[in-house]
Amino acid sequence: HTAVTYHGQSDGLSRRMQVLIDGRVALGTLFGIVDWDRLGITVDDIERIEVVRGPAGVAYGSNAFIGAINIVTREPFANPGWRFSSANGSRDTELFNAQYAHSSDKFDYRGSFSYFNTDGFAGVNDESRSRSGRFQGRYQVDSSALLDFQLGYAEGPWGRGAIGIPIDPVGEKEAKEQYANIRFTRSSSPGNEWYIQLGASESSEEDRVDAGLLSGLIGVSPSQVPLLVDGQVDQMITVRVFDYVSSRVDAEFQQQLLLGVNIRAVWGVGYRLDDVNGLPMIGLREKESVETYRVQGNFELKVFESVLFNAGVMYEDNGLNGAEISPRLGLNYSVADNHVLRLSVAESSRQPFIAEAFHDSSVRFNDGSVLDQVQLSLEVLEPEELLSYELGYIGSLFRGRLDVDVKLFREEFDNEIEFIANPLYSEAISLFNTGAILNFNGGATEITGAELGFKWQVSNNTRVWGSYAYAEADQHCQPMAFRCFASSDATPKVTGSLLISHSFGDDWQISAGYYYLGEMTWIFWGCDAALDCDTPSYDRVDVRLAKTLRLPKADLKLELIGQNLGADYIEFNKRNVFETRAFVRASLQFH
Repeated sequence: HTAVTYHGQSDGLSRRMQVLIDGRVALGTLFGIVDWDRLGITVDDIERIEVVRGPAGVAYGSNAFIGAINIVTREPFANPGWRFSSANGSRDTELFNAQYAHSSDKFDYRGSFSYFNTDGFAGVNDESRSRSGRFQGRYQVDSSALLDFQLGYAEGPWGRGAIGIPIDPVGEKEAKEQYANIRFTRSSSPGNEWYIQLGASESSEEDRVDAGLLSGLIGVSPSQVPLLVDGQVDQMITVRVFDYVSSRVDAEFQQQLLLGVNIRAVWGVGYRLDDVNGLPMIGLREKESVETYRVQGNFELKVFESVLFNAGVMYEDNGLNGAEISPRLGLNYSVADNHVLRLSVAESSRQPFIAEAFHDSSVRFNDGSVLDQVQLSLEVLEPEELLSYELGYIGSLFRGRLDVDVKLFREEFDNEIEFIANPLYSEAISLFNTGAILNFNGGATEITGAELGFKWQVSNNTRVWGSYAYAEADQHCQPMAFRCFASSDATPKVTGSLLISHSFGDDWQISAGYYYLGEMTWIFWGCDAALDCDTPSYDRVDVRLAKTLRLPKADLKLELIGQNLGADYIEFNKRNVFETRAFVRASLQFH
């Protein structure tokens, strides 16, 4: 999995960010993560990516615990006709996409098919192949109403991520994902509109591997097995880890209101039903369902010409821990034209996902009883809590050529879910790990820091974007918590990036990016067998050169892409060594 987080404090299954595609929730039901290879969209489909940094629960629900990402795809009427693109390069990476778009007076649509293949990191069981299809449509009901819908499907095998021991053999698992979403929007006047949205999705993975006879795994004769494990005989041990079927139904209503010249409001209600059928992850319960109800509202008041006040609140109840309320207050003060100071305070709660709340991962005998307990939640976990303070400045300088965003922040996490090593936990035989890893609430973290971002239009042909962040984390771990096994924090102290794009004319373009990530640890998943959990700092340079050829009935874009044009570095954990990589890409748009 690709993990996306904000200010670190994440494992390989980052669950604290809300991710949407055109307003549709893309997070999985079981773990609350995103399978990025199976979203059914490519770079060609993306119009822009909207990012909310910091707690956004009052707008997006408790999944937006530390932020939200909304991927906005191109409108169905954009770039009508056929479009083909293909990319090839290092690590046997292949990407092919074909799409067709059509526009008419009432109905616009786009259909696409994609194929993706990669070997992943060298020596790591993370190869991936996926085939996906997507259909997106928009129907103009009348002058004030729209009907938008999307259908998508993705499937294909990917590596198990195994470490290559008998009880965790290298291999592939089959994954499938399908979704449908429909939204009806009615606009009565500028600033006054409402929509109702209904979505459904299903994800599944088949991950079953015969590890061998129990006698061979523990090094005894078949006749000795009943002597070691009462009531059991020698038998084939089948490993099932990510082996599940999950589904989700999500309904939402939201209304925007313009209440006079100085007042705006947004309110909405939502319902979500999550179902999971997965014995390897949630134990003998095998199937669990969770219903979530939420009500949210935001109110914006222009107190004076230079003062804007904002208040929001979300109420959410998923039946596991009772209701949670997440409020937010904000104040914007315009000190001059295009220069704004902002202050906000927010309190957020994150409800555990099904795999956290009912976690019971183990190697089992054929009768379902536990042979080796791997990881377990002994009780239903409580929500994580976050109190966040921000003081910021947003300014535009040099007649709009330079935009600057500066923020000072403090985040106080409480009741965090931690993974606790318990080598004395009772089990029949230890095959995978000694004892068990137990999930408990009780961790806490305070993060204080500053961020700087800017966008500079140097000329009509050259643009520069930059970001820098400094953060000090104070972690409070429970005894034997994996988060504190590392000498470094789970929040990098320094991160930075610099992007440059220049157009030479005659349809030539070059862009380059520099990225720096300070030393940190990825909780639990970033540790190796010796429990070395530190990921060293690294910097990286990427370069892209593109040329567009204007043909009589089409545009052909050719691209040469280089990634990490420097020394190898470690990404996420020490098995993942990212070397220099190169790719070529071609896109053909008919018109």
